[in-house]
Amino acid sequence: MFFKKRDKVKKRVVCPIPVIVELIQKLYDDNCGMCEFDMRLENSNSIYKVGFTSDFDRKRGFFDPIFFLDEQKFTAIEDFMAQARLNGEIFSQMADVVEVVDVDGGQGLVKFPWYVKFEDYVVE
Repeated sequence: MFFKKRDKVKKRVVCPIPVIVELIQKLYDDNCGMCEFDMRLENSNSIYKVGFTSDFDRKRGFFDPIFFLDEQKFTAIEDFMAQARLNGEIFSQMADVVEVVDVDGGQGLVKFPWYVKFEDYVVE
């Protein structure tokens, strides 16, 4: 993911996995409805998708969230945090560094400006 600066130089966002996990938790807690982070582990070309999505109804608001890490799906954030695996390791416990390639924050952008968190992790 790139942030454009005034000098039109693009910069990459590289952060530890716990930052992604924290953002997913925050966006879920704030009832944002969905978020998706496309990320790449350092020294890898594979792109992984992680986040959650929810159904929406005007009367009920957001409901029935599905948390995902690529093809793995969980109906509760606790299950996601305890069971989602990336390369055999529990994702929420990994400390690896990833490059954030793309983000879809949905309504989360309005309720919680997640991009501000990434400003601390912009690299040349």
